[in-house]
Amino acid sequence: MPGYHTKRISLPDGKFIEIVVVGGEDGAAAEAQAPGTDLATVPAATETRPPVRDLHICPECVCDLVYPVGWDERRSDRWSITLRCPNCEWWHTGEYGDGEVERFDDVLNEGTEYLLDTLRSFSRSNMEDDVERLIEAIESGLIQPMDF
Repeated sequence: MPGYHTKRISLPDGKFIEIVVVGGEDGAAAEAQAPGTDLATVPAATETRPPVRDLHICPECVCDLVYPVGWDERRSDRWSITLRCPNCEWWHTGEYGDGEVERFDDVLNEGTEYLLDTLRSFSRSNMEDDVERLIEAIESGLIQPMDF
């Protein structure tokens, strides 16, 4: 279809909307189609909204381990955050809204919980191995009372 172009918009919940812009003399008419839905008119404000990105994903290497190095509250709804990617050493300082920061905080909290669960699991496994080796050593007569 001549005289059109598409635009993809990321929604806060991670879904995408594809905008089909049909050109004309009176400007452009925009229609959006979400997967599994009929075409519907999209308000002009949706088209001009900057895409929301996940702060934990590196724009250079797409690694999902980006973390904050420093942050400062700019206004009640804006934050200046310095980000670092440990994979490619990408660094960036930018200003982000509450929505992006809250999603980033949720991802960081989930990552922290995952690391703590993994640490507990390894610690327990290591302790079990240590106890088994101690029992084997005692049963084999390798440890004597004078060793303590």
